[in-house]
Amino acid sequence: MSEILAPAGNMEMLKAAVINGADAVYLGLSKFSARAKAANFDEQQLKEAINYAHLFGVKVYVAINTIIKNDEMTDALLAAKQALACKADALILQDLGLASHIRRECPSAVLHASTQMGIHNLEGAVVAKKLGFSRIILSRETLLEDIIKIKKSVDIELECFVQGALCIAFSGNCYFSSFASGYSGNRGKCMQLCRKQYSTKINGQTIEGYLLSAKDLMLADRINDLVNAGIDCFKIEGRLRRSEYVAEAVRVYKKAIKGSFDKSDLTALKKVFNRGDYTEGHFFTGTNKVLDIKICANKGAYFGKVLKVVGKTAKLDHSLNKGDGIKFLRNGEEVGSASIVRSGNETGFEGNIRPNDEVFITTDSEFNKNVLSRTKKLPVKISINFDNAKLIVKFQNVIVEKQIDNVQPAKNSPVSETDIIENFNKSEYFYVEKAEVVGQPSFILRSDLNALRRSVYETLIDMIIDNYNDNMPKYNGNPLFLSDIISSNIDQFLKSRTIYQVEDVEQITDDMEVIAINPREYSTEYLSKFSKYYDKAILNLPCIARGKDIDILKDIIKTCNFKGFIVNNLYGLEICKDRPVIFGYGLNLINDVIKAPKIYSIEADAILDNGYIYAKGNVPLMNFCHCEKKELANGCENCRGYDITLSYENRNFYLRRYKIHYCYGQLLNCSDLDISSKKIKKAFIDLSFKRTNSITKGNYSRGLK
Repeated sequence: MSEILAPAGNMEMLKAAVINGADAVYLGLSKFSARAKAANFDEQQLKEAINYAHLFGVKVYVAINTIIKNDEMTDALLAAKQALACKADALILQDLGLASHIRRECPSAVLHASTQMGIHNLEGAVVAKKLGFSRIILSRETLLEDIIKIKKSVDIELECFVQGALCIAFSGNCYFSSFASGYSGNRGKCMQLCRKQYSTKINGQTIEGYLLSAKDLMLADRINDLVNAGIDCFKIEGRLRRSEYVAEAVRVYKKAIKGSFDKSDLTALKKVFNRGDYTEGHFFTGTNKVLDIKICANKGAYFGKVLKVVGKTAKLDHSLNKGDGIKFLRNGEEVGSASIVRSGNETGFEGNIRPNDEVFITTDSEFNKNVLSRTKKLPVKISINFDNAKLIVKFQNVIVEKQIDNVQPAKNSPVSETDIIENFNKSEYFYVEKAEVVGQPSFILRSDLNALRRSVYETLIDMIIDNYNDNMPKYNGNPLFLSDIISSNIDQFLKSRTIYQVEDVEQITDDMEVIAINPREYSTEYLSKFSKYYDKAILNLPCIARGKDIDILKDIIKTCNFKGFIVNNLYGLEICKDRPVIFGYGLNLINDVIKAPKIYSIEADAILDNGYIYAKGNVPLMNFCHCEKKELANGCENCRGYDITLSYENRNFYLRRYKIHYCYGQLLNCSDLDISSKKIKKAFIDLSFKRTNSITKGNYSRGLK
């Protein structure tokens, strides 16, 4: 049966996941975690967390899934080794350099490719397998048809998100927070600028709202489709959410896998967190609608309506309990809220409330209390033989034997099976499934029996954990390294010359020795316009290529005689096999572990000498699979392409559309990056996007946090 994987931002959440039936949990360390705002775990806490999970047979995956600077690599590698020493079942990684180090120095480590790697098609999965990854955490934009292709062709585990927050930008390629502040989503410090309010004009109409805010993902009612496609693990997002969210999400998805998801489960999910009444994301529809432009926070579950408002008191059509929290909505927009301080159907409130406003419950105190009151214990069988003064405790195939001291002949009340059950049930971890007492009637002091219980359970815990750890799977494949995979003969062509990236033929000038083509349309017909420049041109491959996109790109590579290709996602290494490639800025390289031709990430904050520096350009902050025009103006019939501007506090962000088979969007920064005044050996000059009237030096002026 497929695995249910739950988030654990702290120990309380981890226990909630285990108690409610999670098969595995994922968590972060104090450093190098993509959820830096979560409590996370230091080394001692990690050991305690792993021991607790392993006691119950639950796997623990440790996320070290940020991009790593050169001067951080030693610490990141040490953190990985410490996690493995604590018996983590697997490491979740994004940084290709760190992954390479771990693969070399910890050859038996089980590695999972983070969703931040953006793997979303068969070709990317092939490369991940070659690099020694045992599992791919698929990009949230992956199509069901591509999942099926991967599963049929590659022997690798597949994990996908099914519940929780949905990044509006393509996995791993959101730089909005980084360029606004230096706090990088790729380093676990996203400022969630997508949750702000924006405005735009489409067809002369001004539209305002949360124009970049995706609904929460919810696929409990589509689990069967994903099971049939071959998904091995269903992942719940939410290391920054509450323990009751983790508990209920695990419970609901365990039911869903068994085919018994119902309306009450949907209500339960909404009570613990609900942004936008959910979306199916992109699994089933390539350009699905995913936005909720009216509300971006927790909406909760529908509760009722406002009957009457008198001053600052609202009368509701249903009663609430002290400790509950509610929101008031009108036409889908939040107009007020209340924290219930006294049980009943009347409450004070904040906001502008009217009769007939809808009431949504965001905190159901009694419901949450019941959720968090659940427990989980392991069944043990206990036998006491007073003839040989021996205690035997058995859990599955683990057996502990203890000699019993201070046994006395019973005068009045010999130890009974009921006494044993009552005493040995006093445990956080075990309950007595069966007890037997044999031999002559005997008596043990309660204090001695308590000490015996503590001693035998302590030994049993250690033996169960040791047994689990001794049988943990190890990686035993024959991995390749990126240097084994790529064709590096592009170096001779580049010869450290400046690369100029253009969108149209008209932008090309005679002094451009190396040209990177970044087209609005990926097709052999469109790119044939550049044929006279093929002898000095390389093609910038998009970071996303789904379904029929791949066939179009393969045809371009075969037909158009480019000198080489810029690879912005791992899939490019496979479709460009035996062709000259340069690693693109979309691969987020900010260190020099990978010895290959490369363009450093646009998030870099140091002038590094072993690759190209993105020196000038209107940086793409986000890549979209959804269509803003389709979301905001309905439909895409007769669409000939469009460019719109999203505005926030006098900052204008240009939205650029490009097409393969599917249409995609790129949100460009409100200012051009320009560090051309710095001493740069090899510069990448991006002329392909619309120019702005302001300049930024990005993280080069403030550091990448």
